[in-house]
Amino acid sequence: MRAHLLAVALLSVAVLSGCATGSMRRADVAQKPTSLSGVTVESSDPRLAAAILAEAVRPAADSSLQVAREYVRLGVLDAAFKCTERALKREPHDAAAHDLTARIWRDWGIQEKALVHAHRAVYYAPEWSGAYNTLGTVLDAIGRRDEARTAFVRAFELDPEASWALSNLCYLEFRAGNLDEARSRCEAAVRASPALAAAHNNLALTHAASGDMAAARGAFLEAGDAATASYNIGILYLAEGRYAEAANAFQQAIDARPAFTAAKTRAHEARMKALVADDRR
Repeated sequence: MRAHLLAVALLSVAVLSGCATGSMRRADVAQKPTSLSGVTVESSDPRLAAAILAEAVRPAADSSLQVAREYVRLGVLDAAFKCTERALKREPHDAAAHDLTARIWRDWGIQEKALVHAHRAVYYAPEWSGAYNTLGTVLDAIGRRDEARTAFVRAFELDPEASWALSNLCYLEFRAGNLDEARSRCEAAVRASPALAAAHNNLALTHAASGDMAAARGAFLEAGDAATASYNIGILYLAEGRYAEAANAFQQAIDARPAFTAAKTRAHEARMKALVADDRR
């Protein structure tokens, strides 16, 4: 039960820490490449502009895919999707294009379409670790956890340094209640990629589920700054119903970053819940 509550809490943790392991975004409204100021990402981002120019000079599947990657980096998924469509028209068997298309559908929350492209990526590149990792995330999202585990393990077998696959496997084992296995996988992910925030966040969850909040805070600190770490600890306390401790953690986040609006909102929520809990005693 505690692991389940903390897994739910991770959805809020991910917003502030950048952990992408369990976060999904649905494009209910088309994402616009143009900002309110009238300055477009195409004109303001040098990497995207260079990729667009390269595709114009040499139209090909790989150049279209590079433009797609830059749009994904900027969070403009509808434009990225159009680019992967162009790439697949030029090269229908391009595993990387299928993989990126799968990830876009996955992040939009449309897992049935994501699964089709994830399977195609694995079919066309059976020795590519990244394709199995993507397949695992899609299978996990639709609740096929055993198959997801198999995909993540295969990704790791193909590339022992596949930090994302290790982190995703950690999160899967964490939610299954296998804390020792989860912690082992997360630690391996951190060793493989010390800068991977998702791995540190997932490691923090395994510590928190074991009751070691000091170690959890340390792992969160590795993933971000002090304000974000305190906020994330507050989210975990909030999920467990430890409202006074949550309020204190959120206040620490505010002290570290006075303009931290989300922490102020959560601090108020935690204080109100603490008052209600006291009234019921």
